[in-house]
Amino acid sequence: MILAHSLIKMAGNNAVLNRLEQKGAEADQVIEYLKQQVALLKEKAILQASLREEKKLRVENAKLKKEIEVLKQQLIQAEIRNGVKQIPTAHSHTASFSEGVSQPPSTEVAPPTPKDQSKGAGEEKKKKEKTEKKGEKKEKKQQSASDDSKPVDVSRLDLRIGCITTVKKHPDADSLYVEEVDVGEPNLRTVVSGLVKHVPLEEMQNRMGIFLCNLKPAKMRGVVSQAMLMCASSPEKVEILAPPNGVVPGERVTFEGFPGEPEKELNPKKKMWEQIQPDLHTNDQCVATYKGVPFEVKGKGVCKAATMANSGIK
Repeated sequence: MILAHSLIKMAGNNAVLNRLEQKGAEADQVIEYLKQQVALLKEKAILQASLREEKKLRVENAKLKKEIEVLKQQLIQAEIRNGVKQIPTAHSHTASFSEGVSQPPSTEVAPPTPKDQSKGAGEEKKKKEKTEKKGEKKEKKQQSASDDSKPVDVSRLDLRIGCITTVKKHPDADSLYVEEVDVGEPNLRTVVSGLVKHVPLEEMQNRMGIFLCNLKPAKMRGVVSQAMLMCASSPEKVEILAPPNGVVPGERVTFEGFPGEPEKELNPKKKMWEQIQPDLHTNDQCVATYKGVPFEVKGKGVCKAATMANSGIK
């Protein structure tokens, strides 16, 4: 009786176990299904994000194309105003024509021979050089137009503090000194000055002065002069302008009310120096001025002549 009862109990337990195993298998299937659904949802979300990004990029691309077209038209108008001749290209006509017309079927072209390739490379090189030359001419023309639009005043002059490191008499001219000058550049500049009759040699050595550094270099009795030492001058007397104390070679001399960067080199044909120089004078306190505005080194002070008041400067 006990044995029978035990068997019945074991049979009941097996049935329970079987049901649990079946439920577990079903649960595994549900979990697997849910995993698949989660993966699908992720893929769908990524796809939707990609589509949104693509749409956004298309909108931005269209906007950029419009901006480029506007800038292109502005450039063309600017070139026309500057006298640059506009030449329509075959590519632009072909592009606009092909938008509304179907293209004919392409025909096969025989590959070029080495001779043709060499000829084509030579022509391409010539075209490239021609384009580069045109670009340089255009840049110079635009630079010239820009220069013409700026006022011709003292801001065009590159006036710098310099220190005369060595000085000697010109070998072929008794009235000239040849100086080596530090104007704040890696190399010294050679300067020729007609000061032998006005300033003793020993007073020139290690002297600080103001130098005009963007005149076109010029030969003076066989020696190329690369700058000009600024002096107060009259028919009877010449004095070297003295910078304020504490200056160092290379510092700029500026003029309040005349901002702007100086020319890289003054164009002799435009005679800028000749137009500016008549307005350079010392005032009644011997201060060097342009139209009454002092020669100034920012934070250091003004430039002066020792004794010469109301004199020209050159």
